[in-house]
This record gives sequence, C-alpha cells and structure tokens, in this order.
Amino acid sequence: MKAICVQQPFAFEIMSGRKTIEIKDWDTLHRGDLLICSARKPALAKDDMEELEEEYGCAFLNGHALCVARLVDIRNSRRGDEEKALVDRIDPEDFSWVLEDARPVVPFPVKEQKGLFEIDDALVSVSPFLFGQPVVVKSGTRAKDFGIDFSGWHGRAWDVHPAEEGEPRIRVMWDSLSLKGIPLSVIEICEKDGFDWTGVLLRFGEIEGCEPRDTWDDVQDAIEGIIEDNPSVFEV
Repeated sequence: MKAICVQQPFAFEIMSGRKTIEIKDWDTLHRGDLLICSARKPALAKDDMEELEEEYGCAFLNGHALCVARLVDIRNSRRGDEEKALVDRIDPEDFSWVLEDARPVVPFPVKEQKGLFEIDDALVSVSPFLFGQPVVVKSGTRAKDFGIDFSGWHGRAWDVHPAEEGEPRIRVMWDSLSLKGIPLSVIEICEKDGFDWTGVLLRFGEIEGCEPRDTWDDVQDAIEGIIEDNPSVFEV
C-alpha cells in the first residue's frame, strides 16, 4: 500500500475527517487508498499540541500509521480550499490532495520517509468503525472492575489502541445520555485513580453502529454539567 507521512496534528485531523485536503508542493499519479502516517516531529510547539489534545480528546501518536484514506484527486490549490485543508492561506503553486473516506487503522510504528513509500498490506488492519461514528454497546458487555453492565450504552467510536496481547481496543466516548447515567461513585473512583470516565476501551466486537442520539456539543455540555454539579469530586 502507498503511504505518506504527515505531521501531527494534521494526520489526526485527516483520520478524524476534519481535514479532507492535504496541501503539498508536489504531485503524484497515484489515486486510491493511501496510508496516512504521522511524522516523528509534530508541526506545533509542545504547549500548542497539548491544548489541541485536550480539545480533541486524544493523545497524538507520532511515527505511527493512523488511517487509510482514498486519494480521489490532486489539483492546483485554489481559493476556497482553506477550510477543508485547515490552513489560513493557500499558495496557488501548491497542490491540493483531495481525500475521502478516512478509516482508522490499528496503529503501528512507521519509519518516517519522504514522498510516497510502500507499506506491506499485511501490516494494515482497518477499523470497522469510522472516527466519530455513533455506536452502541452490545448486550453482555461489562466492566469487571466497576461491576457495570455497559449493554445498550451509546457513544462515538474514537481512536484505536493496539494491544500487547489479544485484540486491539477502540475507545468509545460516551454520548450525553450515557454520561448522565454514570453512577457518581464510579466517577469518584475514576477521578481518584486517574482514569477517564468520559469513555471506555472496548473490543471491536463489543459495539455496533447506530443512529446518533445527540451532538458533540451535547456531550461537552453534559461533562461540564457533571463537573459543575459535583465540585467536591473534581476539586484540585
């Protein structure tokens, strides 16, 4: 499979579907699947990257394969590409690589290379879920540590995590209704032990696609409401 390295946070933004045009100063005849890998060095300063990680609800991986996107067109950059490329200005001498259907993969380390390069297809395991896709937890899925039955909980598929042993995990970020149903005692334990209570790592086979019940703004409002209503739990 053809692959290319892109600096963070842009590689993540392609994987998440926020960025659908990648600006390059060179062209290629390749069209079709393209493995998007994160470069070893990020594009922004450490503080800026940390702010974006908090905003996006993730930890950026550097030097890893992240997703497969379809490269459907390459053309001269033009006015109006800024929004889809997530840039402030466009140089008409550059090229706009138009990307569609970004699908996360189980991340694996990649040695950074310039231009297009080849990656063995056998290394690429594509997630069955798009980033941000609404999902529901299948019946019988439990959190053994907390004694919670997650059956029927809703959320959104997020980043994929490789496992040292066994199946990879995908992080599910709970939707606003599921967040409001989390027992306060569980949130207290998570806060005390440094665990994230806004989502959970599950196997691919433990979730399935569904219709959304809310928006991402609703999720943020629910999290803020829980924090505001329970100051003793979240006091620094």
